[in-house]
Amino acid sequence: MPALRSECFTESVLWHCDAEAPAVVAAPLPDRADVVVVGGGYAGLAAARRFAEHGRSVVLVEAQAFSTGASTRNGGMVIPELKAGPGALERSYGELGLRLHAAVEEAFDWTEALIATAAIDCHYQRTGQLFLAHNEVARRAVRATAADHLAHGGEVRLVEGDELRQEIGSDRYRTGMVIARTGGLQPARFHAGLLRRCIAAGVQLHEHTRALSIDDEGPAAHAVVTDRGTVRAHQVFLATNATADGLLPALQRRVLPVGSFIIATEVLDPELARSISPRHRMLVDSKNLLFYWRLTPDGRVAFGGRRSLRTTTVAEAADFLYESMLEVHPQLQGVAIDHAWGGEVALTVDRLPHAGSLGRIGYATGCNGSGVSLMPWLGTRMADAMLGEAAAPPFVELRHRPVPLSRLRRFWIPIVGSWFRLQDRRR
Repeated sequence: MPALRSECFTESVLWHCDAEAPAVVAAPLPDRADVVVVGGGYAGLAAARRFAEHGRSVVLVEAQAFSTGASTRNGGMVIPELKAGPGALERSYGELGLRLHAAVEEAFDWTEALIATAAIDCHYQRTGQLFLAHNEVARRAVRATAADHLAHGGEVRLVEGDELRQEIGSDRYRTGMVIARTGGLQPARFHAGLLRRCIAAGVQLHEHTRALSIDDEGPAAHAVVTDRGTVRAHQVFLATNATADGLLPALQRRVLPVGSFIIATEVLDPELARSISPRHRMLVDSKNLLFYWRLTPDGRVAFGGRRSLRTTTVAEAADFLYESMLEVHPQLQGVAIDHAWGGEVALTVDRLPHAGSLGRIGYATGCNGSGVSLMPWLGTRMADAMLGEAAAPPFVELRHRPVPLSRLRRFWIPIVGSWFRLQDRRR
């Protein structure tokens, strides 16, 4: 069904309306630097700041405007999770699996501490998450996941019946899991805070500067060729996530960019807002093509997801998400949307983040939709490792498998999306 659009509706990102991003002064691209960082999202900004803190001259190049990339377009959910619980990770990866779980928990604590100590004004709140089972198979899986987390000391709670009704105003779900260690923030304001920290640290920032290639010039230098000139550096950190742009073909074959879209309603009456999410949780369901939604700091519903894995328009996605939102929350019938937008998520074959080095080129990629707390931490930890200041994060130990038939992805991705939809409809 067509979405009910308000008179002031635009295909624009809600978060950009009050992000207050700092101005980046345009300057000529230097010929040399100690480090070049490619990509101005959470991971790139955090890595650049860390390199600069250790006295390195740092150039950061971003293909778009700093304030418009994927880090400013997500749902703002600070979720310390991988796509499996700690016990499941241990069964799959042994002792490494437990270290991966510990790493995302550390990243969450690190991000909360950063926001507090750096006084980043991004409307952060420790809200908790409500993870919702969408069918009977998922109900069993959620119960098992809750038991897994509890067995490893996790702060989770299984909710059903009246307890679930106190968490969400919807009759669509019968089982959920409350995860205490989750927060919500305004992602564009968080990004602006990281950008200010880079400016204060002396990072040379260059937006609208697309990296075209990274050429090896021997044991002491790489040449980062951009559309505005070439910078030579001893080390390069690649933080492009879903938009690798062919800079490292070996890495691009291992990441699958998939679109994700969000609609934002008009500001709700406070009583109606409370009926949606009485405790202001971050809300996520268990489908393959999942929905994620929340109340925003200014009292709207931001509802996100995707219908399939095929390419679609923001307008088509908005209509689908609006219909889906009403199926979950029929009390929103008649409420219009003010904003709709999209972005890309970087998926990997094992649904886990990856990091590592190819020679003197470091990288972090594959947030799989859970990068708000993880990617700033991962960028910082990878910078520490490249500087020789600390051990690399455990994600470097994972085998980073290529996406099967990567060059033919445009043919098989729609088929996989259709299979996901069939699975999601199972009862």
